[in-house]
Amino acid sequence: MSVAGGLTTATQQGIRMKRLALLALFIAAGNAFAFQQSTAPTHTHHESQSGVSELRDFWNHYQEAVKQKDAKTLLGSYLNDSIPVIGGIAPKSYAIIVAANKQPIPRVLTSTGKDNATGETKLPPDATSNLQIQTDGEVGTVSWDYAATVGHGQITWTVVRTNDGWKISSIVYSINVPAADKAA
Repeated sequence: MSVAGGLTTATQQGIRMKRLALLALFIAAGNAFAFQQSTAPTHTHHESQSGVSELRDFWNHYQEAVKQKDAKTLLGSYLNDSIPVIGGIAPKSYAIIVAANKQPIPRVLTSTGKDNATGETKLPPDATSNLQIQTDGEVGTVSWDYAATVGHGQITWTVVRTNDGWKISSIVYSINVPAADKAA
């Protein structure tokens, strides 16, 4: 049994598991916000209206960094460079991709903020629409529809206000390939 910093390996693993469980809870909470039917921001106190405006500016700044292929600014938008970035492949798209690969592939794609920032600078910017922002002024979600030559879907950020301003704490997105749109 190894001891580092006064904690046993088992204790360190327990702490890591608790952190992962908490992270999963935050991601699930962000998804719950994204699937609400209302398009109007939810306001729970007076600061939320300014939070919506600030988050719209934050989103615009991020989109401009994508257009400029500015990886440093994109990375600075994240709480840290290892935030989870998780993509879920839609059922029809998954079937088409598996058939093309002639073998099963993961249905969920996982990466990090650092990987995402690198990828954002290599592809043309997506067309975006249907921007929705919900916040209580301290935490929130920012979601929108995207369309690219390789596919379309929805992207949702969970965000948190820090001493350095708003930061993205996780990203989830759906993946729909163009061939799935043509399939009956």
